[in-house]
Parts: sequence; structure tokens; C-alpha cells
Amino acid sequence: MTDIDQGSRKPADVVIIGAGIIGLANALQLAKRGLTVTLIDNVRNQRRSFKVGESFLVFTSAFLRTIGELDDFISEESFIKEGVWFTSGAEHRKDFSGSTEWAVNADPHPPHYLFDAAEDKKWFRCMFLDMQIVRPEAEDVMRAAAHAHPRITFLDSARVREVDLAESDEPHQVHWSEGTEPGVTPARWVIDCSGRNRLLARHLDHTAEKRENDEGFQTTAVWAQFSGVTDDNFDERWKHLLENGRTTRRDLYTVHLWGDGYWIWVIRLSQGRVSVGATFDKRKPPPGANPREQFWNLMKRHPVLDDVVRDHELLEFRTFRNAQHWTDTFASERRYAMVGDAGSIIDAYYSQGIALALVTSWHLANVVQRDVHQGLLDRPYIARINRNTRQDWHMLRNMVREKYTSAVEDPRFFLLSHILDMAVFWCLGSTRAKLTRWLVDTEGDTSRETPGLAAVRKRLESRLFYSQSIYWRLLPPELVQRAQRRLQAGIAERARWRVSHGVRTPAITSVLTVTGPLPKVWRLPFASGQTSVNVSSHDFVEPAELRPAGTATWFDRLPISVNTRLEWVIRLRPVGLLATFAAGYLWDAADTAVRRSRHRRRTPAASGSARAEDQTSVRRWGTP
Repeated sequence: MTDIDQGSRKPADVVIIGAGIIGLANALQLAKRGLTVTLIDNVRNQRRSFKVGESFLVFTSAFLRTIGELDDFISEESFIKEGVWFTSGAEHRKDFSGSTEWAVNADPHPPHYLFDAAEDKKWFRCMFLDMQIVRPEAEDVMRAAAHAHPRITFLDSARVREVDLAESDEPHQVHWSEGTEPGVTPARWVIDCSGRNRLLARHLDHTAEKRENDEGFQTTAVWAQFSGVTDDNFDERWKHLLENGRTTRRDLYTVHLWGDGYWIWVIRLSQGRVSVGATFDKRKPPPGANPREQFWNLMKRHPVLDDVVRDHELLEFRTFRNAQHWTDTFASERRYAMVGDAGSIIDAYYSQGIALALVTSWHLANVVQRDVHQGLLDRPYIARINRNTRQDWHMLRNMVREKYTSAVEDPRFFLLSHILDMAVFWCLGSTRAKLTRWLVDTEGDTSRETPGLAAVRKRLESRLFYSQSIYWRLLPPELVQRAQRRLQAGIAERARWRVSHGVRTPAITSVLTVTGPLPKVWRLPFASGQTSVNVSSHDFVEPAELRPAGTATWFDRLPISVNTRLEWVIRLRPVGLLATFAAGYLWDAADTAVRRSRHRRRTPAASGSARAEDQTSVRRWGTP
């Protein structure tokens, strides 16, 4: 009997709509918790898509290596990612000289002293080893795992036609068809992982952006994937000399190139492939009669890309005219949910789409398991998921909103904005470490929990949100999100004033590492008159004997183990980053205030209009 035959009459605890990477992860996760799952998607007859979402960051690796059963595939079939690299000011330049660059190096891939010192290699891989994956092949592995799982009925040539949600405690009815043959599956829960089709959001009017995006900020994404790309396509211009004398290559990172109103990504993949795309503010579209012309217009603005996106085989070109959308409901007391692009997506910046979707899926699995196995519909938890996850997505939107304005041309804004972003991410560092320990020890199977791990999961249910980090968990998530937005708006407004008044600040280079997370912002006040300043961090963990000659300090020579130093860094870097940002923010405010005062004294006749201009800028770019 085929899966289609079984699915036509077999009830399920959960029906999942969509068998992309998020739908597959949900199916495997729920099945591992003892739930019966019917997964529906016509993947067998779909055109093979190379897709975006190739770069891992933060949570993605831990979930996919464990629940997604991709540990071997990720380690053996993916492109090693050394970190993330952000550049502003390289537009129309033949190389990266004179640009402002912010990078985070996260490269403890073996052979590496940190990997050698790790007591639990799988935990270390899940926690620290970021990669760049080929999506079609990764999903092939996950689909094989779903087909093989005894609790998953995978209808891989069927298409959902209608979802009839029950008004009472009765099962929902999911209607689907395979060709002309209809079928229906009763289910306690329905989870929409249909991507941008947003089946439930559209049907139930959960498309919140239609009601809430009154500011006009919407973006378009255009991208392509090419084959035939090797190291030879990235010449000497892509190399960067670090402050300690070592050399690194930008192309081994997830690269982000910023211009006014847009940014470009460059993501190298295995099998000689590269993903290159751009996202631009629809209020500042690049010239072009169609998306493909707009794509090439943006690529040509960066000569460093000449050998990367030309003379290679184009595998796929795609466009999202409206890249951003969000939902007001991730999980409903009526026993349905929306995860991944079916719910919310803001921007590819920071590669958070899959990461946050997997976090939401984990929370959702706790709710569904409790409901099906214990008969307890945890309404307070559902409310917490909706409230906190909603604010998490808006915090991501806050991270990118101001960067699409002319503020991105100001080096100081570029630095401070990214420091604040990293603080948000790394303030969840210890929480992420606990989640990774839970995932590695259980592989997502709650029957493998010890009492200690069960207690960890209970704590994570309230803390595993950016808006509810341990450092501000006593504050309402809405307050955290608004505070973050105001801070971003403040540094952006001052940056736009400097840009519009011709105030040039030195180009800044800041390369952080997993073991050296604090930029030396104290150098900025002393950089007046310089063309550039390097505020890259000092590595607090690397043993003195491994450092380049003459770079070790007295602290580096102290007899403290590598693992102890790494634990200190993980625990202390959030506080250090918050303090670093606070110092930079206050200095930026004071310095800009002095510059404005001098400007007004030099042009007294224009002081009235200048004040009016400043107020207009605050009204336009500030927060309600």
C-alpha cells in the first residue's frame, strides 16, 4: 500500500503542509516525539530549485545536525564558512581599499586548537561550525529520512486543496489531491510550512503586514545561482590582512556588500556553485526594465564581482517583488500554526529565516506534544510564542531598516549598528549553548530526556527568544523591541546628518572572532584626521604559543586552559558588547552634538532651517 493510499483514510496527530527544509524539520521533530505525522507536498513533480537560505548562522546548524539528521551531510558535503563579512563603500571601487568593513570570524573548523580541546565534538560542531549548504541536496537527505520514519506518512505527489478547521475539539480535515484523485486526512493539528504560498495566513487573514506596514518600507529580492566558480575567480583583491599579520579571504565568508538602499550577498557553495543576490528598497529601485536587468545593474556597481558572476553557467534566477511579510499568529489555540516563510520573513541579512523558523518549530513541538500526549492545550505558552516571536521578527526588521537609508554611507553608523545587532544575537549565547546541549543529548527525542534535560527544556520555553534574553527577560518584549528600534534610529539620524552636511569620518575596519568579540571602540575618538582606523578585537583564548610572533600579551601567557577561557568569553561577551555599544553610542551623540553646534555657529543664517531639517529627519526616521 502506498503512502497516498494510506493517507486517504489514515488520521494523523499533525498534518504538515509543505516539504521544504522547514516542513521536513517539523515532520522529523514531531515524529521523534512520538506523534504521527502526515507530510503533504507535491515535491516529486516540482521543478528542482536551488533556493536561497544557504548560509548557517546561530541556531540553524544545531537543529539541522540533530533533528534534521544532517550532521554527516553538513560536515562532508557543505562549504566551510569562516564567518560573516560586511562592507560599505566598495561601490564603483576596483578593490576593497577605503571601504568600511565589519566582520565576525567564526572558524574553529578542524584542524583547530579549539576543536581539538573540545570534550564533546558533536556539541562543538553544532555550536560553532557554521557552513554554507546546497539546499536541494540537503533536502534530498531529509526527505529520505522522512520517508523512512515509521511515524511519517509522506504524500510526496499530493497537493493540499483546502483546510477545513474544526470549530470544536473535533479533528481538522485536510483535503488534498494527487492529480485528479481526491483525499482527506483528519488531524488534531495543522502546521503550514508552505513557504511564500502562505496558505493559512491568506485564508485566515493573518497577513499582518497589510495592516501594519504604514511606513512604506518594503524590499525586493533578486538573486541567481551560478556553477563553475572556483578559488581562481576570487583574486588578490579578496584577501584581507588582519591586524595580527595573518591573512584571510573574504570569499570564504558570507559576504554582504552595502550601497545606498540595497545590499548584495555572495555565498560560495560546494560543487563549484555560488549564490549571488541583492535586496533593495522599493523606494530606491535600481534602473532596469525588469528584475533581471536590475540584478545586473547592481552587480556592475561592484567591480570586485566581475569574475564572480560572469562567464559561468546560470543555474537559476528568481525574484521576490515583496520580500518582507509577517504574521500576527504563529500558533493558534484552534490547533493550527504557521512556520517559516508561511508566517514571517523580513530580510536575508543575517540568515535568520531558517534559524528563527526552527526555533519557532521547537516551541511549537512542545505545545503539540503536550496537547496530544497529555490532553493539555497550553494556552499561556501559545500566547508567549505569539507575543515574543512577533517581537523577535520586528527586532530583525529594526536591524535592517536603517541600513537601507543613506546612514549606511557613514562608517561610524556601520560599526555601531552592527555592534548592537551582535549584542542582540550574542546575549542569547548561553541560552543557545543550553539548547545545543539539549539537542545533542536527545537528538530531539524527549523520551531520551534526563530530569536535568527536562528542566533545561522548561527554562528554554520562556527564554529562547531574542526579545526575552536573560539580560532583559524581566522587561516586556514590546519594550525591548521599541528600545532597540530607537537606538538604531538614533545612530542613523546622526549619521544621515553627517552625510548630508559633508562630515566625513574615517573608514573603519573591525574583525571580531568567536574568541575575540569586543571591538576597540576607544580608538575612535583618537582617529580624527585619519583616513581609516582599525578597531579589530583581541583574541582572549588562543594560546600564546600559537600566536604570530610578538602579538601575545601577558594575559595570553597566563596558565589558564583553553576551555576555561572560551567559557569566560561566552559568558562575558554579551555584557562586554552592550557596554561597548553604550560607550560608542554616547560618544557618537556627544561628538555629533558638538559638530552640529559648530555648524550652526558657522552658518547662523541657516540655523533655523538646519533645526527644521533635523526635526523633519527625526519625524521621518524616528520611532512612534
